[in-house]
Amino acid sequence: MKQQIYLAGFVTLLIILINFEAKSQDIHYSQFYNSPLNINPALTGIFKGDVRAIGSLRDQWRSVPVPYTTFSGSYDMKYLPKKSDKYFYGIGGIFNYDQAGDSKLNLTDLNLSGSYNYLINPSNVLSAGLMLGVASEGFNENDLTWQNQWDGFKFDPGLGAGENFPTQRWTYLETGVGANYRYQSDSSRTFVNLGAGLFHLTQPAAKVIDLGDPRLPMRTALNAQANIQLTNAFDVQAHAIAQFQGPYSEIVLGGLLKLYVNQNKGKLFRIDLGASYRTSGYIAPTIAFQYNQIYVGASYDVNLGEFNQIYSSRGGPEVHVRYIITKVKSFNQKPCPIY
Repeated sequence: MKQQIYLAGFVTLLIILINFEAKSQDIHYSQFYNSPLNINPALTGIFKGDVRAIGSLRDQWRSVPVPYTTFSGSYDMKYLPKKSDKYFYGIGGIFNYDQAGDSKLNLTDLNLSGSYNYLINPSNVLSAGLMLGVASEGFNENDLTWQNQWDGFKFDPGLGAGENFPTQRWTYLETGVGANYRYQSDSSRTFVNLGAGLFHLTQPAAKVIDLGDPRLPMRTALNAQANIQLTNAFDVQAHAIAQFQGPYSEIVLGGLLKLYVNQNKGKLFRIDLGASYRTSGYIAPTIAFQYNQIYVGASYDVNLGEFNQIYSSRGGPEVHVRYIITKVKSFNQKPCPIY
């Protein structure tokens, strides 16, 4: 019993320390391509359509003591200036919420993003993006147990924790920049995105326990996505992301085969099948459906390492729902190549 209390207190402090020194709990998805504003602000407004709304949910490690729940909601749109046909803007915003463990260690952030997109020609677009927002992190010690609550004979929850936290919640400025290159063929179903995003530019500090000056390391995200139309009914997509943050690094590789079951106007229906592999030891089989402008993608992380053998936990499900609005263009309104 005594050892369990020691372990609980140690694990709690370790989670808090990791949150500042390595920050491996930054928002991340296996279907990262379905949460574009989380990986690169330059992807704001880069999609086929005019207005895009996405909701994302990830739930993992439900059967072990530190389950994670992550939610994201984003909205972005294109703005086409009348005075030029060489550029357009993307405007958007994203909300993230993440919670883990008995300490309810959580992150809430709300960010605005914008992009400037320069058309080299109708097939090639260079984009630069900026993100600015506010983030709040915190935890709750009410459900935690500590070494001081062992009186030598038994566990006594009435005893104090013996730990002094200057604060249990802290708020900081969230920042990010990004760049992206897009190739768009005459077929709207064939395109390539290559980009990079950099986050936590100010490396904000938060003093939870006396460890000098802990700071949040910058996160670099390198993303690639290629969708190729093979036939009238089949597309193939390949995607990859590499993220680096302090000592933490992760690479996700994957692909999808897309089958267009029905392409009649007003009755478009598509099925996607594929998988992603994360170098930390996970594979995520994926299935998705699109009906007209509504898209639903679902995956389930399968743990391939020793963690699954010890805790009988295979990760968890992830779901993304996307809705795109495409406005009818008037005869005198110039088209955008990304359609």
